[in-house]
Amino acid sequence: MLIDDDIPTIEALRGIVNWEEFGITEVLTAHNIQDAKQLFENGDPDLIICDIEMPRGSGIDMIKWARDRQYEGGFIFLTCHESFTFASKAISYDADSYLVKPLDKQELEAALRKSMDTLKNKIMLGEYSKLGHAWLKNQDLIERSFWSDVLTATISPRPQLIQSEVQKRELAVQAHAEYRLLLVSVPRSQIEREWDESIFHYALSNLVSEILSSRVGSGRMIAYQVDKVFYNAIIVESPADMQELEASAGEIIRLSRQYLKCTATCYFSEPGVISRLAQLKTELEQADESNIIFRGKLHLPNKPFHVDLTERFTLDTELFTLLFVQKEKAQIVNRLKKELELLTSLNKLDAATLHSIREDLLQVVYSLLARHHIQAHRLFEGELSQQLAQDAESSVFDFMKWAQALTDKTVDSIKEVLQSEGVVERAKRFIQDHYTQDLSREDVAASVYLTADYLAKVFKNGTGQTVKEYLNDCRIRAAKQMLLESAASIGEIAMDTGFDTISYFSTVFKNGPAKHRPPIVPSTRPLYSRKLRFSMREAELLAEYVFL
Repeated sequence: MLIDDDIPTIEALRGIVNWEEFGITEVLTAHNIQDAKQLFENGDPDLIICDIEMPRGSGIDMIKWARDRQYEGGFIFLTCHESFTFASKAISYDADSYLVKPLDKQELEAALRKSMDTLKNKIMLGEYSKLGHAWLKNQDLIERSFWSDVLTATISPRPQLIQSEVQKRELAVQAHAEYRLLLVSVPRSQIEREWDESIFHYALSNLVSEILSSRVGSGRMIAYQVDKVFYNAIIVESPADMQELEASAGEIIRLSRQYLKCTATCYFSEPGVISRLAQLKTELEQADESNIIFRGKLHLPNKPFHVDLTERFTLDTELFTLLFVQKEKAQIVNRLKKELELLTSLNKLDAATLHSIREDLLQVVYSLLARHHIQAHRLFEGELSQQLAQDAESSVFDFMKWAQALTDKTVDSIKEVLQSEGVVERAKRFIQDHYTQDLSREDVAASVYLTADYLAKVFKNGTGQTVKEYLNDCRIRAAKQMLLESAASIGEIAMDTGFDTISYFSTVFKNGPAKHRPPIVPSTRPLYSRKLRFSMREAELLAEYVFL
């Protein structure tokens, strides 16, 4: 872009220079800086040649405006006066050259060559900078991939193979140095249910990275998930300032509780070479799996949490059976809570002990349910029940949530069975709501969590009818109403009320009400001698009129 209020100077500049020789394919012109600024709207020029002294704004104003808007192209000044003040200002705004009129062609071409070389260097440095940033970013990904392969034993633990991988991936990793693992663990049951799992894992990884980024590169932080546990494994060079790392681990626990509303637990491994890291990770995961009562703390290799297993605890199943028989829900839950609190205070509760308590409690419950003909798999088939059962062995808190729900459902179901009227009424209501469907005796029994044989016995005692008879009565009552009020055919009504065939519908319709018909009194009216013809529908309506 050529900027000069003197039109002959502009034309002379356009003509004396072979612009293509310098890689310039288009030359724009402006006679004041206002016109020049408008030309910028169509794109920044690579080079500006500008007169300093112009009536509607100086060249210094132009370069100041351009540099303020991050313009990085070349800038050559023209002037009629050799002024140090102008020159110093031009230099301060990173001008390439300062030429005095009248222009010498050789000086002008030299200045052009200098400006274009400077511009090419800037472009090259910019590309190198972009490549450098991309390389650094990719290095983190490459290093993270390497450590992930190490921790999962994808790379063989043989030292020479590890050294080969380090060289192949061009990593700044000391293959023979010792490292520690910091493992951050958060079970799914320890976070609020509103969290989406992937979003929570991302948030936890960000929190860990933010706290440790000044000490550990992001390529050495590996986030992964095992079953229902979120993990972050951090590889730390040893020896390291353990005091600072322990303080950082404490911050992770504190901030996880404050911002993510979850309980994080941190474990440090002992030092080990790269070939041992996969084994160290497995050991820390096993320690986490067996950790029931020491959650939300920092655990060091030389200070392991201690569980006293000299005497295994056994649940008093006879006592709990009695409490269930007496339907003492509060006592069952409180007794369990006290037992677990006592074991915790004595450091006698680990994963195996909690599992055995759970199995013994289930044995008590299943025995009682079987005695009352209640099907356990139907009673506990809900999504919430299954989720509570899965989380039950993660912590004492989760165990008690599951035990409370288990106790409530078991005691309430047994109460309903013992109060047969309640069961019968629920079964009748289920039949009334679903009589149009293909219902079996088993379907009705499942709705009240009983076996089919036991429901049949209770239902017969409570209603004087079998389940099938009651179902057919419901269907016939609906069919009568439709016969009176609907224009549908007999076949359509039969299908709509749950009957498979018209013939079966007809049989049930005729036989069903017969049990309740009053005796027929002979009519004193004279009989008509002519034969009357009725459609089947009219015959049924007539029967209803006569017998009801």
